[in-house]
Amino acid sequence: MIHAITSGQGFTPQTIDQIKDVATRVDAIIIREKQLSLTEIDNAIAALLQAGISAKQLIIHTYVELAYKYDLLGCHFAANQAVNVTQHPFICGQSTHTKAEALQSAERGMHYLYFSPVFPTTCKPNVPAQGLQALAETCRTVKIPVLALGGITSSNAQQVMQVGAQGYAAISMFFN
Repeated sequence: MIHAITSGQGFTPQTIDQIKDVATRVDAIIIREKQLSLTEIDNAIAALLQAGISAKQLIIHTYVELAYKYDLLGCHFAANQAVNVTQHPFICGQSTHTKAEALQSAERGMHYLYFSPVFPTTCKPNVPAQGLQALAETCRTVKIPVLALGGITSSNAQQVMQVGAQGYAAISMFFN
């Protein structure tokens, strides 16, 4: 599983073209634009769909109502969001930063989780990398797919797969 997470730079026509290009190389696009309002994100999803991107390739971060409105592939939640996954008919994933959070996400019924940051990352420069050993331990501990996040590049993506991750998610690798 390969997920591209939007860069938090908003949605210009150039960004939409870039997302269209990235969509051909990944399993899902995570729409994560914390700086935009719900209405702005709603309009952006409508623009992406109009541009030909499949709703079944889009996962919205946090805004469950948009997953329903557009019949998206799913919704991704922050680590601290307590969600009853059984209430939702779509894929649900969650960000985690520790093995305990990963176990909690699995207990909530999440379909997948992100474990981060695996490597040093410019997105969170003051957060220490967890490393491949912590990723491997988390992958062995939970029974749902674990995707590595944080500092993923084309040169280290294979390493995360070798220690048990079922995929990876990245921002800079796709949108910088």
